[in-house]
Amino acid sequence: MAEADKRAESAETGASIFQHEQNVIATLFCHAVERPNQPFLITEIDTSEHTTSFSEFFETARRYGGYFLARGVKPGDYIAAFFTTHPDQAAVFFGAIMAGAVPFLLPTITQKQDPAIFWHAQLTTLQRTQPRLIVTEPGVRALLAQHAPALIERVVDIESIVLEKVTRPLPGFTAQRGQPAFLQHSSGTTGAKKGVVLTHGMVLDFVAALGDALEIVPGDIIASWLPLYHDMGLVGCLVLPMLLGLTAIHANPFDWVARPTSLFDLIERHQATLCWQPNFAFQHLVRSAPRTQHWNLSSVRAFINCSEPCKPVTMRSFLERFSADGVRPEAMQASYGMAENVFIATQTRMAAAPRVLEVELGLLQQNIVAPVQDGAAGLGFVSTGFPIPGTRLRILNDAGTDLPERAVGQIAVTSPYLFSTYHGSDLAQEKLVDGWYLTGDYGFMDAGELFVCGRRDELLIINGKNIYATDVEFAVNNALKVKPGRCVTVGPFNPRTGSQSLVVIAESEEAADEVRLRLAREIKTLVYAEFGIVPYDVFVTDPGWVSKSTSGKISRGANERRYVAERWS
Repeated sequence: MAEADKRAESAETGASIFQHEQNVIATLFCHAVERPNQPFLITEIDTSEHTTSFSEFFETARRYGGYFLARGVKPGDYIAAFFTTHPDQAAVFFGAIMAGAVPFLLPTITQKQDPAIFWHAQLTTLQRTQPRLIVTEPGVRALLAQHAPALIERVVDIESIVLEKVTRPLPGFTAQRGQPAFLQHSSGTTGAKKGVVLTHGMVLDFVAALGDALEIVPGDIIASWLPLYHDMGLVGCLVLPMLLGLTAIHANPFDWVARPTSLFDLIERHQATLCWQPNFAFQHLVRSAPRTQHWNLSSVRAFINCSEPCKPVTMRSFLERFSADGVRPEAMQASYGMAENVFIATQTRMAAAPRVLEVELGLLQQNIVAPVQDGAAGLGFVSTGFPIPGTRLRILNDAGTDLPERAVGQIAVTSPYLFSTYHGSDLAQEKLVDGWYLTGDYGFMDAGELFVCGRRDELLIINGKNIYATDVEFAVNNALKVKPGRCVTVGPFNPRTGSQSLVVIAESEEAADEVRLRLAREIKTLVYAEFGIVPYDVFVTDPGWVSKSTSGKISRGANERRYVAERWS
C-alpha cells in the first residue's frame, strides 16, 4: 500500500474511532476487538522481552479495574501508581481509569537524588491528592512504610493482588468526555509538583491532532526508554499508541542509563519508526556510542527532540555520528511540550529537517532577533515547529500585548484540549488569562514557526544583559570536562553589588585542588568568550552536590539556595 494511502486509511480509522467513542476506555475496547492479536506493548526488563497484544492488555487492565472496585474505589477517587519498572504498571494505570478512578504515576528515587527532597515532593503530592489506593511493589512499599507511615493502610503490594475474571460493567466504559481521565504532574523544578487534570475529551482530541501532525500510519512503532511518570513517556509512548492502535516498545529506564545504546538495539530489532527524547539524551548517545559500533536505524522516520531546549549542535552531532547508520536529516525532528496542553503544542514538519536560525547574541540579549553580522557573536536556535492542529500561539510582552515576529516575549498557548485547572491548587487562575495559558517560557515566531529561548525563571539579567541559564549550562557541559549533566547556572541577588550575579556550579570527579582551580578558570574563560559575561563565581564541587527534580531536570531554586547558604553565609 502506498504511503499516502496508508495515511488516508489511518486518518479515516482515527476519525471513526474518535467520532463514535467518547472516552479512552471505549477506544481501547475498540482496538481489542478489531485488532486483538496485534502487539500493543513490548516491554524489556533485564534483557528479557514480554509482548502483550491489545486483547491481552485490555483483559489485564479490566481485571485490575475489577479489583479496584472490589476494594471500594468509587468513580472520581484517585489512585497512585508508584513503581520502578513493573511490567503491569500500564495495566494498573488503565485499570484505574476503567474503574472510573483518576490515576497518576509517581517516580521512584534514583541514586543521584537527595532523599529528603525526593520524599518531601512525593508526600506533598500524596497529601494533596489523598489517593484511595497506592499501588506499588515490595521495595517501594517498604520505603513508604518508612517515610509515610500514615498512608500505609492505603498501600497495595501488586504482588499480593489476585486478579479474577470481571463480569460486571465498569464505570470507565461510560465516562463522559468532560470527566477526568488521569492526572499528569509537572516536573517540579521550580516548586511543588502541579497535577494537571486531563479529561477524556482533552486526551482524545489531542491525540487526534498529534497523530495528524506526525502523519501517523498504521504500521508505526514507538521505541522508548522514558519513564511513564513523565508526560513524554506517558502520553507520547503509551496513551498515544494505545488510542491510535500502534505498537510501543518500552525499555527499562535504569537499563538505558547504564547502557544508552540499548535503545538502538530495540530500534534495530523491531524496526521502530518514532522515538521521543530530551536534548540531553541525544547528546549522551553521541558521547557514549562506541565509534566502531553501528546499528540499522533507517526505519526511524522521526527522532523527536522534546522537553528541553533543542540545541543545534546536538541535532547536528547526532546526525553526523549516526548518518552512516541510516539516520536521515529529515528524521531529526523537534517539538515544544507542556503537560498543560496534554503533551506538546508544536511539531516540526515530517518531510524536512528543522530550520536553524543563527541570531546575533548582543542584540538577543536586548530581546532583538536579527541575523549574525560579520564578526559578531551568534547563538543558534532550532525551530520547534508549527502549532499542531487546533493549537494557537501568541508572543506577549510583559504588559500582555502581542509582539510581532522576531520579537522575544512570553509564549502563550490556547487549544480545545488546554487544561483548565491544577488539582488542589488555584495557581491556574494566574496562568490562564481569557483562555490563554501563559507558559512562563520566552521565545519568538518566524514564518509561523516557534523558536524557544528558555524559561522566564531561567532568564538572568546580568549587567543589563539577558542570558539564559540553560545556554550557559549547555556550553559548559558540551566543551569542558565536568561531570556530564551536572552543571547548574544561577543568578542569586548579590547584596555586595545590588544586583543579580552570574554563578556557575559544576561537579567534577577530579579531587585535586589545582585541577579544580584550572577547571574554574576554563569555565570563566568559556562563558566570557560565548556570552560576553564573566561569572561572579565558579564553584567546582564533588559529584552529587547538584539537585535535580524527579524527572531529571535541574532544580534551579534549590541549588541557588544551597549555594548561597554554603558560600555567602
